[in-house]
Amino acid sequence: MKCFRRCPASMITTRARGRDGRDGEPGQVLAMMAIALLGMCALVGLAADTGFFFDYRRRMQSGADGAALAGAEQLLRDAMRDTNVHSAAITAATSNGFTDGADGAHVTVNHPPLGGFYTGNDAFVEAIITQPRPTIFMGTLGFQSEMVSTRAVAGIKDSGNCIYALNPTAPKAINLNGGANINANCGIVDDSNNSDALDASGSACITRATSIAVAGNVSGACFTPAPKTSVPREPDPLAGLAAPTFSLPCNYPDPHINGVGTYTFYPGVYCGLTIHGQGGAGCPTNVTFQPGTYVIYGGGLTMNGGCINGTGVTFYNTGTTSGTNKYQPVSINGNVQGALYAPTSGPMRAILFFQDRAFSGSQANVVNGSTGLTLQGTLYFPTAPLTFAGGQAPTGAAAYSILIADTITFTGSSSFNDDFSGLIPDGSSPIKAVALAE
Repeated sequence: MKCFRRCPASMITTRARGRDGRDGEPGQVLAMMAIALLGMCALVGLAADTGFFFDYRRRMQSGADGAALAGAEQLLRDAMRDTNVHSAAITAATSNGFTDGADGAHVTVNHPPLGGFYTGNDAFVEAIITQPRPTIFMGTLGFQSEMVSTRAVAGIKDSGNCIYALNPTAPKAINLNGGANINANCGIVDDSNNSDALDASGSACITRATSIAVAGNVSGACFTPAPKTSVPREPDPLAGLAAPTFSLPCNYPDPHINGVGTYTFYPGVYCGLTIHGQGGAGCPTNVTFQPGTYVIYGGGLTMNGGCINGTGVTFYNTGTTSGTNKYQPVSINGNVQGALYAPTSGPMRAILFFQDRAFSGSQANVVNGSTGLTLQGTLYFPTAPLTFAGGQAPTGAAAYSILIADTITFTGSSSFNDDFSGLIPDGSSPIKAVALAE
């Protein structure tokens, strides 16, 4: 209805209110959009900061892992003494970009761990890294920094390996000649980074092993399982083992056995030891080593024929660089029968042969066994070559056998077992490894 002169107040009021309502709508929309955008920015900032902190925490976890592993490795090298554990772990954390005291970072090393499953266990090392990190977007909301923290625990465990070649660069650091076949109920480690670090020529094979790890590469095709190549080197697992102590002069100057007879040897210092005997029916040459440590000070250890037995024995081969007591290698050849067993406890637990680390060179230690010889223990020649041969013996009949040498050449078939149950106190392997536990 049109109103030309005067409209009712109610109509005027209604129209005014309608017009005023429409004028307020754009302001409300803008306010709501501003609030929504602020919320979206907060969410984007939170997502960005979360991604940043997630990536940084992952890097920090690597630092904590490296620190714990370095501490545990140092503990292993130092035969469970913790003198250098802290410094080794701190150095590893620094190399991973987390320096204790720098940029607010704090690196804590605990041996033994103060928390977690391995609390109080001396075989484990705990590393904790904490550091405040500035936020990127969340700072606009008043959150200027956040504390990032990571933790790792590493420790010492039994190694599953029993054959180690330690030379870091040698070609054919592990070399299988001719028809040599290795059947090992354990792992094989070749530390050489050479392109021909592990070589199986001709019909030679590693027919069984739990693992084969090679720092370099391999030649040959007969490996079970397939080797893992280009892997990090593993350190000498017995680097922390202290050599036997002894005093001079020799208790037994240059003893030689030639021919038949019954002989008994006692622990002590020998200026060389040579046995040329006769084996076979009735053991015409019968040699017994009483339990203990036999230090061979120059002249080497030679066994060639005869029936040779000893339980709880260790042979430590050392000497001088020249002169009467010049160092010579170990040589076991010919028809040697019998059995030599390493100690089951004590400082030389599971160690049968121990070569002085100070001597190295091209003179190979030779173990050419026969089906009548058993060697149970660790053959440790860390800086010298080892040539190892002979049927399934001398290790096949042993409960366990471990070879550690600078390089190893196999010229015959051999088996290696890993039953350590006879070792006191816990039936554990003498070879240890380091691994992350938490």
